[in-house]
Amino acid sequence: MSVAQLVKGCPLFHEIYDEEIEEIIKDCFVASFKPGDLIIKQGDTSSDICVILTGEAEVVVHKGTSKFSIVKLGRGDLFGELVLINETQRTADIVAIEETDILVMTYENFFSHFSTKPQVFALMILNVTRLITKRLKASNLKIEELAQQLNQEKAA
Repeated sequence: MSVAQLVKGCPLFHEIYDEEIEEIIKDCFVASFKPGDLIIKQGDTSSDICVILTGEAEVVVHKGTSKFSIVKLGRGDLFGELVLINETQRTADIVAIEETDILVMTYENFFSHFSTKPQVFALMILNVTRLITKRLKASNLKIEELAQQLNQEKAA
């Protein structure tokens, strides 16, 4: 299966034609990781945007001596997108759970489409905005759930 076929279902490429996806990913590269490998380290600085092609990874946040598993990522999931809004410090670890291949797109590669394919660039920005909004809504729901649990515990 080609890289283009693997990323086709990724939210970043929603509503983008196959030939345009091929053009976008031609300057990207694929990185492979074994189970337990650290793909991204919390606190590091980087400007890469990544899509999981195969395998599974986990988002882990460290606070002091504690660590919290936030979510599992699988095929088509995107991470590192905050670099697009000028946030280059990584906010979590990304750890491979199983053998995992990722497509790596640099910030420069992403923004090169602004001048060469403005409509495709606009769609990718819209898709990233949709993804961030979806994650924000899920976070808000989780915060509400935790607040209700806390209030119930206080009342008991």
